[in-house]
Amino acid sequence: MSLFDIERPSYAYDPRRGIRFSEEERRSLTIAVIVLTFCFAVAFSSNGLFDLLARISQKGFLSRFVITLLTSFIAVLTAFVLHEMGHKVVANHYGYPAAFSYSRNGLIFAAVISLFLGVLFAAPGAVIIYGMPSKRENGIISLAGPLTNLLVAMVFGIIFVFAFFFSFTFGIGSILANIAFIVTTINIFIGAFNMIPIGILDGAKILRWNKIAYFILLMFFLPGIIIIFII
Repeated sequence: MSLFDIERPSYAYDPRRGIRFSEEERRSLTIAVIVLTFCFAVAFSSNGLFDLLARISQKGFLSRFVITLLTSFIAVLTAFVLHEMGHKVVANHYGYPAAFSYSRNGLIFAAVISLFLGVLFAAPGAVIIYGMPSKRENGIISLAGPLTNLLVAMVFGIIFVFAFFFSFTFGIGSILANIAFIVTTINIFIGAFNMIPIGILDGAKILRWNKIAYFILLMFFLPGIIIIFII
C-alpha cells in the first residue's frame, strides 16, 4: 500500500433518490475538513507548531488566528469539498454510485508537515466511483473538479476586487478582501495542480478523453497563476 492509499467505502446508491451521503461518507468529509482546516490555519499563520506557540502571547494574535481559522474553513469547503462533490455529482448524473473516502495516511502526513514545517501539502482522500465509466464519462467526471475550482475562484476573485476597492477607498472590507484573496488563490492552485496530466490526477483523465477540453480549461487557469505570482 502507498502512503496515500484510500480505503474503499461501502456505499448504497439508488438513482431515484438523487445525491445521497451515507453516514460513513459524512464522517469521512467531516474528518478531512477538520484536519485540513487546522493544517491550513497553521500554515497560513506560522512556520509550524513551535512558531505558533511562540506567537500566542503576541498582542492580537489569537484574534488573527480565529480569522485565519475561518478563512481556512472557507478555503477547505470551496477548494476541497466542492471539488470532490463536483466529481460525485457528475458521476451520479451518469448513474454511477460515488462516495468520498478520506486517506488516513494522507491526513496524518498533511498534519505532520504543517505542524513541524509550516508547509501545506494535502492528499486528504478522493471520491471513489463504483462502476466502469467510459473514457468520455471518466474525462467529464474528472473535469468537474478543476472546473468547480475555477468557477469558485472567479466568484471570490470578483468579491476580492470589490472588497479591495472598498478597503482602499473607504477603509472598510480589508478582512473580506484578505479572505477572498486567499480562497481565490487556494482554488486556483488546487484546480491547476489537479490539471497536471500525470498519474491519477484529473488532468491525465481529461487529456485522455479530450485534448481540446484539457487545454481550454488549462488556459483559464494560467492567467490566475500568473496574477498570483505577480501579486
